[in-house]
Amino acid sequence: MNKRGQALVEFVLILPVFLFLMFAIYDIGNIFNKKNALENDSADIVSLYTSGSTVDDINTIYSNLDITFSTEDKYTIITINRNVKLMTPGFNRLFGNPYKITVRRYIPNE
Repeated sequence: MNKRGQALVEFVLILPVFLFLMFAIYDIGNIFNKKNALENDSADIVSLYTSGSTVDDINTIYSNLDITFSTEDKYTIITINRNVKLMTPGFNRLFGNPYKITVRRYIPNE
């Protein structure tokens, strides 16, 4: 019995599953990393907004983010969006490609 041929067949069978798992781990980690960075940016944006910076100034500073400001009865809502491009095959059907991350902050009106 040829052990080298058997090892090669087993390797060829396992390789796609292994690569899929590695890409999936990378994509999920990238999503969490971008979400965490967006949370940190949202804290800075809320700080700028409450200290009196204008909406145009904030959009200029954070030009890589999609920031919208809206006002309801008691709150100003800051919505921040960012897209993350996924690498894993099949994830685009589950999550959509690019995957959209959204963070909202509610600031009470004075």
